[in-house]
Amino acid sequence: MNRRIVAGRLPRAVLAAAAAATLAGCGAGRDQCLRAVTEDIRTLDRLIAETEAGRARGYGTARQELPYLEHYRCPGYPRGTGHEAPTCLTTETMTIETPVALDPAAEDRKLAALKARREALVPRALDQIAECKARYGGA
Repeated sequence: MNRRIVAGRLPRAVLAAAAAATLAGCGAGRDQCLRAVTEDIRTLDRLIAETEAGRARGYGTARQELPYLEHYRCPGYPRGTGHEAPTCLTTETMTIETPVALDPAAEDRKLAALKARREALVPRALDQIAECKARYGGA
């Protein structure tokens, strides 16, 4: 079976940087408002892109999250003290993508439904975007 590992454990420094960047943007009420009102449309755009990519490839991908144990040096034991620090375990996950067969007719129906849903959401989102801009200012 053809499998590809997509994501594994992220270094703690990357997670800390992402958390800091997220917290730095928390004060922007206008941006939060705009993100909230466009969330459904962004999700539909992602699903449409994934469905179109699968149709173009001729096959889809099934994602599976697999847990695994990661060994690391337990905190609180300074090096050079003559005592060996014990090994601690943490559960991490990796994402495995496996190719799967597609039913072209079903994918076409799904794509049409996703696009119709997106078109139905756009007018409401435009009204909500205008409300966000009026409430928080902006062009």
